[in-house]
This record gives sequence, structure tokens and C-alpha cells, in this order.
Amino acid sequence: MERNMVLAVIFSAAAVVGAIETVYQVYQLTVIDAAARGLKHPKLWGLLAANGNNSSGLLLYLIGRRNYPVNSMDSRQVVVMEKRKKTAGIGLVFVAVGAIGLVLCLARVGL
Repeated sequence: MERNMVLAVIFSAAAVVGAIETVYQVYQLTVIDAAARGLKHPKLWGLLAANGNNSSGLLLYLIGRRNYPVNSMDSRQVVVMEKRKKTAGIGLVFVAVGAIGLVLCLARVGL
């Protein structure tokens, strides 16, 4: 019983860390993209995209950016964006593994 609770805490911590990392990477990706497209206040767009439980801010940004083509994105920014996309994927893997592990531990305990 005690071992399962320790594992549940570890898995939940992994899920939380993965979620925080994914939200941060979405923020950074949005800021880079908004700056490259010439949108005003790219950090505000980043906060809007990273905020919300149902991703309504991200959807609003994706719909709103269609009117702004990419003006100035150099190769360094492309490399940074690709790296951040991979890091966000790793964060999602942490969330998935943590959630699955937490469910299995709690099911074994009987909660």
C-alpha cells in the first residue's frame, strides 16, 4: 500500500512537470511565431495561447494569425521552433506516462 502511494506521487509529479513544460513551450512557440508574423504584443498572444483549460486562446491565435503571413523568420528561429516542438512533445509524453501510471497505481490501491 505504501509503495503504491509513493509511486502515485512520483507519477503525478511527472505529469505535473510535463504539463508545465508543455505550456511553457506553447508560450514560447507562440511568441516566436507572432513576432515573425509581425503581430502586435507577441508576449500577450503567447499568454493567451498558453492559458485556458479548453485551449480557446490557442484556437483564437491560430484563427487570428491567418491574416498575417510570415514576414521575417531566419534559419536560427526555425531551428529554435523545431527544438521547442520536440520539447513540447517530450512534455506530453511525461503527462501521458504520469497519468497512466497514476491511474494504474490508484486502481491497484482500490481508490
